[in-house]
Amino acid sequence: MVAFGSVGAASAEPKNKMLQRCWGWDYRAACIYSITIAIADRPSMALGRLVVDNDGGGDPAKVVAHVELTAAGRAVEAEWRRMGEFTPAIRPLEIQIMPDHIHFILRVTERLARPLGQIIAGFKTGSSKAATGKPGFWSEGFQDTILFREGQLENMFNYVRDNPRRLAVKRLYREFFTVRRDLAVRLTPNQQNNSDSSVDLALAKPMTLHFQAIGNEALLKVPAIFQVQCSRSYLAYKRVAKPGGGRKIARDDCGRPIIETETGEFREKLEVLLAMAAKGAVLISPCISDGEREIARRAMEAGARLITLSNKGFSKLFKPGGKAFESASEGRLLMLAPAAWPYQPGEKKMTRFDACALNRIAQLIAGEGAAEINYHGMKPGNVDGLVAEACRADARPTAQEGAR
Repeated sequence: MVAFGSVGAASAEPKNKMLQRCWGWDYRAACIYSITIAIADRPSMALGRLVVDNDGGGDPAKVVAHVELTAAGRAVEAEWRRMGEFTPAIRPLEIQIMPDHIHFILRVTERLARPLGQIIAGFKTGSSKAATGKPGFWSEGFQDTILFREGQLENMFNYVRDNPRRLAVKRLYREFFTVRRDLAVRLTPNQQNNSDSSVDLALAKPMTLHFQAIGNEALLKVPAIFQVQCSRSYLAYKRVAKPGGGRKIARDDCGRPIIETETGEFREKLEVLLAMAAKGAVLISPCISDGEREIARRAMEAGARLITLSNKGFSKLFKPGGKAFESASEGRLLMLAPAAWPYQPGEKKMTRFDACALNRIAQLIAGEGAAEINYHGMKPGNVDGLVAEACRADARPTAQEGAR
């Protein structure tokens, strides 16, 4: 059986910074950039006020909202539109001013004489003075996304323009978009893996796991929860070289991962799991292999209810993106991360210990719907020890929080 509840208070968190960068990229290069900058005093909502024109009548997709700008917001917008006057190689394409941050898209038409960061710094200085008459209006740094692929620009336009609605949805469905630092999930001995696993991992005594969480906690109460487990040989995404070194998942014009290998075993597993979900079951995915991530993605597209596991925590201002946002707003998604694994910017490498802990957590929550897992020689006590350490009660994330 599973019982759950939110306990404890989060400790003080460091100041948010927006310092995401594509390491190795030449920021003088001609390209299209999407930029996000937050104001220093975010609680002041100094740039504008969110106005909900239509609450959607319970349908998040029908929510309509806009931001009514303050004098400071209008001054910032005017300064942004002048960026091309100061740097002719820059064409401002789109801006969305939110109450406490801004998103904008720039096209750099030819190689810049100085890095983009210096130009953004100049904009921040000028817009600070225009908005308040003094410096210090903006927080340190900025976040950027470089648009490499065909089709990305239209998607980014849609994302930027949709921000007021997304913020309205977050406020209207606040319970699904609040990051909780200690969600306690209590497991009893009959909540265990009843499969014919080569390793006996039956739970010998009650155990309470502590998570960071965002989404619908009630999904843990659904009687039928089935674990997504997919061998790495069943499906593989295509990888391409990443600017600055390394490799990343290739995506199509709509932003979907491009599949390089897909076997019959994967299609059979996907069909069975989606059929269970269509009958009311919840799927739980550790999202370790490409196949597990792909099944989670398709489950969201199909309107299924889903619990996902992450090997790092969530920033204070974290919000799901894309299909996950819509799934969360409709109460169909719960995202969990072990309480002792703090948030960190960028990707966190999935270690063997991370994978073992996440697989075991998925087994424990799924109970009779758990998948058979081969832990390759690890003793049951060691696997549960990894889980206990990752989900310990006294864990408090201390890594620098990120702003989005």
